[in-house]
Amino acid sequence: MFGGKAYLWACALVAFASSSLVVDAQATYDAIVVGSGPGGLVAAEYLSRDPKVSVLIIEAGPKSLAATGGTVAPDYAQGRGLATFDIPGEYESTIYNKNYEQYRVDWITDTYTWLGKLVGGCSSINAALYFRPPNDYVTNMQWPFSAESMVAKMDENEKTHGATDKPSTDGQWYTQEGYNVVAKAFLAQGYSEKTINDVAARNSKSKTFGHAPFTFKNGRRDSPANAFWGKMKTRSNVKLVTDTKVDYILHSAGKATGVMYGGNKAQLSTRGTVIMGAGALGTPKVLIQSGIGPADQLNMLKNNNNFPGVQQGDLITNPYVGRNLFDTNVVFASFSHPNMKTFRYGDHPSWAIDQYMNKGGSGPWSSSGPVLIGYENFQVQGRLYEFQTTVLTHGFGEFAKRDDALTTSLYVNNPEARAASGFDSNGAWRAFKEGNAYFGTNRDLVAMQQYAQHVVSAMTAQGATFLSGASDAAGVAKWVAANPGLIAHHFGGSCYASSDASAGSKRCADNKLRVLGTSNIFVADASAQRDGTVNPYGFIMYIGREAAGQAASYIAAGGAGSDWAIQKPAQGATCGKIEENVDYSGNDVGNSKSSNAEGCCAICQTTNGCNAYTWTNYNGGTCWLKSAKGTTKTSSGSRSALLNGSASAPAPAPAPSASCGKIEENVDYSGNDAGNAKSSNAEGCCSICKSSGGCKAYTWTNYNGGTCWLKSAKGTGKPSTGARSAVLN
Repeated sequence: MFGGKAYLWACALVAFASSSLVVDAQATYDAIVVGSGPGGLVAAEYLSRDPKVSVLIIEAGPKSLAATGGTVAPDYAQGRGLATFDIPGEYESTIYNKNYEQYRVDWITDTYTWLGKLVGGCSSINAALYFRPPNDYVTNMQWPFSAESMVAKMDENEKTHGATDKPSTDGQWYTQEGYNVVAKAFLAQGYSEKTINDVAARNSKSKTFGHAPFTFKNGRRDSPANAFWGKMKTRSNVKLVTDTKVDYILHSAGKATGVMYGGNKAQLSTRGTVIMGAGALGTPKVLIQSGIGPADQLNMLKNNNNFPGVQQGDLITNPYVGRNLFDTNVVFASFSHPNMKTFRYGDHPSWAIDQYMNKGGSGPWSSSGPVLIGYENFQVQGRLYEFQTTVLTHGFGEFAKRDDALTTSLYVNNPEARAASGFDSNGAWRAFKEGNAYFGTNRDLVAMQQYAQHVVSAMTAQGATFLSGASDAAGVAKWVAANPGLIAHHFGGSCYASSDASAGSKRCADNKLRVLGTSNIFVADASAQRDGTVNPYGFIMYIGREAAGQAASYIAAGGAGSDWAIQKPAQGATCGKIEENVDYSGNDVGNSKSSNAEGCCAICQTTNGCNAYTWTNYNGGTCWLKSAKGTTKTSSGSRSALLNGSASAPAPAPAPSASCGKIEENVDYSGNDAGNAKSSNAEGCCSICKSSGGCKAYTWTNYNGGTCWLKSAKGTGKPSTGARSAVLN
């Protein structure tokens, strides 16, 4: 015995709020950890094992789990040594709950997020799903450390935190109706049932499924706020400051010398380091407001008196801070099935709570909800995509109250679309200042459509009813296209580390996880990931351990020696002169928001396959990203340019594909809609249609800057000025 919402958010953001606790302004530290998220706490615990290394952890938010001193608890757990965040079954009742607003970040101005602002960061409020990436993940993203190092350090971390796919203390699985329904559907499609994190399974994920794994232990959350903070909280060389904002990092000649927080100063020793654990949307914010980041951001903020960190005389230009931001793309597909028995955590079933509290943490309340994880990889338009299904025990949204419903959360784990975070001209921090991370390329959209079609087909073949939309291929494609922009909170990439030190590299951090342009600022969070794969929480803990090892080596060497010389970021491609009132026709690879054409250059640089762009004032300003310049045409207000080094000769005008018929001018194919996708011209619709399940024809119009209306059949043609239509042969 111990003494509502269906979102599977992963890692979060920590390190800014109002100050309530202070430390001696004259104290010096060997390591200052900015943010107590999973990476930050793992790094702090490792460094503080050496009693001669002093560690300060600065956290924006309040205490969380009972191990941190958190005392907020539901009535049934009062006086039982549990905080709300310890109890897995309370997960859905905390996230997106207005009564817990103090635990989420509140400085992102352009979108509503539930990124953690509390001790433990995301790992204290998420579903605690814990995954180990395949070994080839680190190779494919040019990670600076070997797969062997990743495996060894994740093994090491697991000696401290719990890792199980049987969260109930009695060793039983509960609420398995959804598991059984989806398992039957997947087995019929040639999937194999595996233990998700076993060596063989994690290195051969495609077309496998298994029980959801968590960082739970003894029926409670065993995330870093319990497991790692619990090990170090009595060490005299560790100090945790909560409810305290990090203002900026002090630095001179590329070396951090201290941190300003809530108007107070913490100084670094001469061998000291800063560990950035503020999350993929927080670490670039702190860096930029410290005078470390893209030149345009630093120059803009120099004229704003609210940013004293940028007034330091020693600015560090790193063009890739805040760029390359990605998030997993997700849609939530609800089904009903005669064999399904819904379990709703938001209902707080008394029998489940009673079993949990009085039978040693057993039963369904020992889980946060997900029951099954499935994977599949396949090529879409020449790119390998990694997909994931996460099964929940209830319906989503309008279907949440059905007693026969379940949800399959469908993820594109490795989207190609990228965005960029930054400050706007008013000094407000924007998560998506530029770019579109959600179906931001046509290929990402088509990938999700195809995967959703696979899952819906598999489920309906075994007697399930697709509740979220029409279940035919065209209907599923249309449903996916109508649900873009859903935030998964699996952010990463905004200061990625890489072994690639070539002139064309776009890395933000070096092969020691140091922010380029600095000698002793290390990245220990999801910012360091170049690409996505599975939920990132487990990998972020590993990054914390890797960063701690590098920081420990720096401290031991006193920062001396050629190994610790400052590495400068590559300046990358630049853009040619902007052509005024010119549109580069065709060759679209995506589009992204920017208030001016000049902003398109950096977006194009960080978008795979982009070699040119056209900017228009559509929707407040849009960059139409191009694989090549193509043919040009006069277009009032359009502004276009090439990346330097890209072929400047016009690409041949796209010819109608052999798989598409002749385009009918000023003709609209009425009805039979199967989805839509952006394209600046009708010629681009052919390949989009071919790659979209159920598409047999299309109509292109200039709506929204150019849209392909995908059709399951030609239907009736009717005159429509400007419309252009064709069928697949």
